[in-house]
Amino acid sequence: MTTTAEERIIVDPWDYFLEEGSPAQEHVDMFREMEWHHIRRTMRVDLGYQLGVGQEPHWVERGRAVLYHRVVVSDYGRETDYGWKATNPLPCGNAVQLLNYLRKGFRLRASVDPLVDVETSETAEFAEGDAYANAPYVVPGKKADRKFINWDAYRMYCQTRGVALQYEPPEEIVERMKQFEYYCLVHDHGFDTKRAVLNHRAYYVASPPGGRGQNHATLEQMEVKKPEPVTETPEPVEEPEANLAKNLVERVKRSRNKSNK
Repeated sequence: MTTTAEERIIVDPWDYFLEEGSPAQEHVDMFREMEWHHIRRTMRVDLGYQLGVGQEPHWVERGRAVLYHRVVVSDYGRETDYGWKATNPLPCGNAVQLLNYLRKGFRLRASVDPLVDVETSETAEFAEGDAYANAPYVVPGKKADRKFINWDAYRMYCQTRGVALQYEPPEEIVERMKQFEYYCLVHDHGFDTKRAVLNHRAYYVASPPGGRGQNHATLEQMEVKKPEPVTETPEPVEEPEANLAKNLVERVKRSRNKSNK
């Protein structure tokens, strides 16, 4: 595999969505050591599917991982492509389960097909031309800072960890927000009614199994602040007839004053 900056495809490491200090860490490590290699071999030898070098699911539990799927929303014949978005944790404990997802169009990384060779940002950290060296979004970590080269990757990390966003959204997101009354930046979703946004928040703050048990932005924080329209009051313009009448009254007053004298 070549290591030139132009040819390398750098992706996030497998533990991108695994919270630091998570009790699942030990179980996931054992799963990767004992079963992941067997899954890869079974896919290659028995199922005829050769994963690219460096390709691995984002494990969050033993046999469960976050994958990516393309989100296309159709509304009255108009389709909006929101690109590749992370899924909730899915069961990927064996080769058949994982292959079924990949054949349905899911990906292990949003930016690249599962068959392509990749290199993780950890192994490429000190390589020349590292795309993460001047990453615009950084989240401090206990072991090392997490760096993100685009907004979607940053907000997805914060969404999974329940971390509040610390950066202003890019201009295209700001423009999209103007179309809604409320907007959840972490989940990249807009709402037109107060009821809809309250239902959205209620699901994420509710304890499992009915919800996600996560921290979430408040209603006030999700309200889209729109500037008040500035209306200019035009200066009154006197009509020609009004000016003639005014002049006539003034002349009458002057003539009366002269008569009284």
